Amino acid sequence: MVCDPQCSDAGCWGPGPDQCLSCRFFSRGRTCVDTCNLYEGDIREYANGSVCVECDAQCERADDDSLTCHGPGPEHCVKCLHFKDGPNCVEKCPDGLQGANSFIFKYAEVNNECHPCHANCTQGCIGPRLQDCIGWMDRTPLIAAGVIGGLFMVVIMVLSVAVSLRRKNIKKKRALRRFLETELVEPLTPSGTAPNQAQLRILKETELKRVKILGSGAFGTVYKGIWVPEGETVKIPVAIKILNEATGPKANVEFMDEALIMASMEHPHLVRLLGVCLSPTIQLVTQLMPHGCLLDYVHEHKDNIGSQLLLNWCVQIAKGMMYLEERRLVHRDLAARNVLVKSPNHIKITDFGLARLLDVNEKEYNADGGKMPIKWMALECIHYRKFTHQSDVWSYGVTIWELMTFGGKPYDGISTRDIPDLLEKGERLPQPPICTIDVYMVMVKCKSSVTVSKTGAPFIIARCKPSYFQQYRKFQRS
Repeated sequence: MVCDPQCSDAGCWGPGPDQCLSCRFFSRGRTCVDTCNLYEGDIREYANGSVCVECDAQCERADDDSLTCHGPGPEHCVKCLHFKDGPNCVEKCPDGLQGANSFIFKYAEVNNECHPCHANCTQGCIGPRLQDCIGWMDRTPLIAAGVIGGLFMVVIMVLSVAVSLRRKNIKKKRALRRFLETELVEPLTPSGTAPNQAQLRILKETELKRVKILGSGAFGTVYKGIWVPEGETVKIPVAIKILNEATGPKANVEFMDEALIMASMEHPHLVRLLGVCLSPTIQLVTQLMPHGCLLDYVHEHKDNIGSQLLLNWCVQIAKGMMYLEERRLVHRDLAARNVLVKSPNHIKITDFGLARLLDVNEKEYNADGGKMPIKWMALECIHYRKFTHQSDVWSYGVTIWELMTFGGKPYDGISTRDIPDLLEKGERLPQPPICTIDVYMVMVKCKSSVTVSKTGAPFIIARCKPSYFQQYRKFQRS
């Protein structure tokens, strides 16, 4: 029997290349062949010794004289038929393949290589970013709608809060107007004489809350406080004047006298009385001026105070004093410490009736029958204790001097006991450095002899206001 030419010299079992005991060249399965399909054929192979082994199905068949693979698995392909995932050729990139800790999702690049999706992708992707996740792209319209809806809700909430705050503010302003402004009805006047229509509120002690001490005097203490009218929610900032517990009945009467005076006065440049609390210690409740007294204000802000502001203050004080004179009221203690600052452009005179309740200090002289601020008083007042509208004009001149010196102390270094002799010799306060001669002459005329030349507060308005405004530009340059 003649063996097939593909059989080796070892012989064969029968005719044909599949009956050889061993192959002369290569074997493909149980059949001997003369060569492997390395470079041709529909199914490409590689030679593992003398054995022809098929390349993996994921290997792309080479069209030229080059190998398709160099091993049996998908990792040995020279070129992948579909995609390459790491070293392996695969039919498609992993899409939800169970991994060690989570599912694996990958996408194919242009060169058909598989790359992992973003870690937060749960349904596959078309790129490496979070925005490339399939689930994310599907939610984009919903997210956009949610963002727009959220912004709309925020706008609605902001508008609601703004409207609510505005309503509360309007309600508060109405309440403040109701309590701070006088509400009068037309009274019956059978005698033909206009009655005193001033209102004096009697407040309960529970309506008042003290916050901190603003100052104290010989007979009482002034507190910054809050007034919450009974049955209301509005909180009104107020100043609360309280008599010391050791003060006698006379001081109580004086406080009530001041309450009557302050309740009767209604002017833009006078501090209004809001009410009286008749607790064991009498309490006077007035408007709170947020910037304190004018004396402290000019001390603290002297570097920012211009000439126009000084002139405005002078005129406002004069207007308030003229109103007091028209009401036949003598202040008796006009000074920068008794002028309060509501705002830099608005000041108010206070303590119309407290001249007898001032603290005893270096500026005061103890005379029989009361305490007097000697350095602000005219000579006639010191000698005879007679206070008139003309003596208020004298005090006005000293007050203006305080402003022009930014809180300077009148007759500083001179004992109050020596002031009468000094005035009798004709000495007056010196001209402030920033003050023009025209303005200074107004001060001097205010401090002339009371019994000779002055006619009261209208003198202040008629003389001071035109002069101040005429001298404004000169004063500004000085």
